[in-house]
Amino acid sequence: MSDVKSPEADKITDTPSGDTAETVGRNVTAQNPEAPKASRKYHRNMIIYYGKEVICIIALILTTYATLQNNATRTSRPPSPRHFFSPGSLVSDSPDGRLGPTQTRVTLSELSLVLYYAPWCANSQRAREAYEHAARLFYREAHFAAINCWQPGGECRLQYSKVQSWPVLMAYMPGGIAVQYNGQWMPKNLVKFVRSLIQPIQRLSAPNDLLKLLTGHDAVVVAFVDLERHQKAFQIFFQTSVKFLERDPVRDMLFAVVTGDSAKAFGVDTVPSVRLYQWNETLEYFNSTWTVPNITSWILDHNQQVTLWISPPGIKSKTFSEYVKQGAALLFFTPRNFYWDWTDGYTMMRQLGMEYYNCLSDKWIVEMSREFMKDQRKANQKSHMELRANCKELLRTFQRNGPFMRKAQVPRHRSISVHFVNVLNSSKHVENDLLRDICDIGEDSLSKYANPEVSSCQAEKKHCEDDFLEEQPSHHFFSSMNSFDKRSPENLRILGQRKQCELLYHGELLHEGIFFNSSQPENIEGISGLACKYNKTMSFIVIDSLTYHPFAERLGVDVLAQKDKSAVLIIDPENESTFFMKEEISLRNIVQFVKNFYQRRLNRHLKTSDAPSKFTHKYSGAIGVPNVTQVNFEEVTSRNFLESVMESKSTDIVLFTSTNCAFCTMMSQNVLQVARILREIPQLRFLSIDGDTNDLPWQYQMEYFPSLIVFPGDRKAESRIFPTNLPVTVQNILSFVVANLNRVHRLRAIVLACRASKKIPSLGHCIEVLRVEVEDGISESLRQWRLRPHRRSSILRRLQLLRELYLHLYKTNQFCDFKQLEHFVRRIVKIWS
Repeated sequence: MSDVKSPEADKITDTPSGDTAETVGRNVTAQNPEAPKASRKYHRNMIIYYGKEVICIIALILTTYATLQNNATRTSRPPSPRHFFSPGSLVSDSPDGRLGPTQTRVTLSELSLVLYYAPWCANSQRAREAYEHAARLFYREAHFAAINCWQPGGECRLQYSKVQSWPVLMAYMPGGIAVQYNGQWMPKNLVKFVRSLIQPIQRLSAPNDLLKLLTGHDAVVVAFVDLERHQKAFQIFFQTSVKFLERDPVRDMLFAVVTGDSAKAFGVDTVPSVRLYQWNETLEYFNSTWTVPNITSWILDHNQQVTLWISPPGIKSKTFSEYVKQGAALLFFTPRNFYWDWTDGYTMMRQLGMEYYNCLSDKWIVEMSREFMKDQRKANQKSHMELRANCKELLRTFQRNGPFMRKAQVPRHRSISVHFVNVLNSSKHVENDLLRDICDIGEDSLSKYANPEVSSCQAEKKHCEDDFLEEQPSHHFFSSMNSFDKRSPENLRILGQRKQCELLYHGELLHEGIFFNSSQPENIEGISGLACKYNKTMSFIVIDSLTYHPFAERLGVDVLAQKDKSAVLIIDPENESTFFMKEEISLRNIVQFVKNFYQRRLNRHLKTSDAPSKFTHKYSGAIGVPNVTQVNFEEVTSRNFLESVMESKSTDIVLFTSTNCAFCTMMSQNVLQVARILREIPQLRFLSIDGDTNDLPWQYQMEYFPSLIVFPGDRKAESRIFPTNLPVTVQNILSFVVANLNRVHRLRAIVLACRASKKIPSLGHCIEVLRVEVEDGISESLRQWRLRPHRRSSILRRLQLLRELYLHLYKTNQFCDFKQLEHFVRRIVKIWS
């Protein structure tokens, strides 16, 4: 069986090798004709499969990229930094926010001020003027710099990213002392701050020097030290005086030092020591640990004042309310000039306060207030006049001889002592700024300090400038005692005089020196110890009238229109009253004013809205409703209230409103709609008065706003006020007004109300009210028939018309003819009146 072979096997075996392969290939092809088609289909499926994978991967990549692009923070390029200060300014500006150059200059200067600002900030823009003004005055004594701390990417913004508001002014001194300015951004305030930094401590040599300081300051803190042995104690006291400027930027409390053997003249045997000199007592610092926080806390805890300056910060604060809550307050508005070291009005108020609180009749206080302070006020006035005369002569000398009172040519290059100014702002100011300033001041103040015959300072300024441009011998260094050295003793003395004249000039640009009558009043003893004679207290407050005149305006006094821009008022919160002194301001008149207040002899000062109010915002515009016939309130004030309302023959409906009252607008609109309905009634007026800006006598003062009062024409004493328990609607206000009219006007008012209520469901009720009113009119007419026989003919005619109207009302329905009703009422009113 195994040897048997198929015919196909025999064919293959017998076929040669080459033929065999070909035969096999033909046989295979012949056996699988669909193989190539299957292969192509396979490859196509694989391409589709991998193509889908590739497409999914590409889609995933694109989606991820788009998501990342959408979530990425897109920030625009920050604007290129621009200089915040004008070209040629004495302030070294760093608009790109770099700290390095400024820090280098700060470390080399004895006093540096750095303003950190944001150029878009309105407060920074407002501070720029004051800062440049201070730089023009004190660029020789201090280095003034400014840094843009808002510039994105700048060093300042990265380092001080937590600062919440701008601007920030910092003063830097050697030894790591840094003081922040917390005062108002006004030129005079900033000048006072810089002056206090330049001279934070006064040096005293005799007790009389201390008394002079006490006359114009709240208190004086004095350190008694020996500089050779107590350098550390002096340094701590110096830092305390400088850091105290953060609390007291205008230096109401003064710091002084007594050195060497001068302490014995003050009765001090132990040094170092610190004393706080006040108006009535002297306190000594017994803590052996001298640190800045300890001394500062001790001063704040023990400070007592009889008078004080108040400078509200310009935002909502309780600065003033703390003193008013204690009792009455005497407010003295007067200009405060920080360019000078005295204010005569404040010294006068200190005299008054010391006498008022001198309950024990202390002889030292009496002598201080009645003798020394009076003499000091006269001395201040004399010194001021002498300074004006000296500045006038100094200006003439500079105009005649040029700077430094010389005619000889001066070398172009000069040495500058580094002991006085370590760092100058710019080399361009080294040569001629000291000379340019006095010429600029001379030009502006020529009318004040020079005779009219003196020529303009333009020529002198040219002389000043040309003097430095002349060719001189090339000397680069001179000794400090050289006559051409700007820092020589003689030239420093002249520079000091010029500085006083500059401050005098800028001070008189604000206001000329004010000196009140300093003579001793005869009635001064009547106020001595008054604080203990009555169960009341009074605060004596002085306010700068140049800055806070809107506050006086709110009290009803235009202080800028008063003589010397000064005014005296007393606020009595217990009785809600304000009293204004109309007499000339002097110590004698103020003493009498206070005595009259305690004796209840003063009349209330009534503020009125028709007084000038340039600096107080008030809503102006008639309150009306947009109808065909415009109806407005007739506004009255405290000045014409009695004449317009209480003495008029008409029936007056007065709406008491307030600009701070939210519900007053709603009630005003409702009252105006009532006024439009009743506009045809004669002798009926609608008036309004702003109770917030107008004070009235007590019997007409409202306890709340809004308040609506009707003053009947023939019986003003029988006024009626709109009930507070009723909703403020047009219907209720109309009913209230109609109910308080006399009978004849009430009848016409009801008809007008019915005519206005055609489209409302209460028409039937309106007709019923009119019927009841006609019935009452008939009853009143019958009563008059019996009481007035001589008028029976007119009363009879009135009764006939009332009867016809009454019958007509019963015949009519809610679609009645109101013209016919008005015709009847007009005839009745004509006969009744």
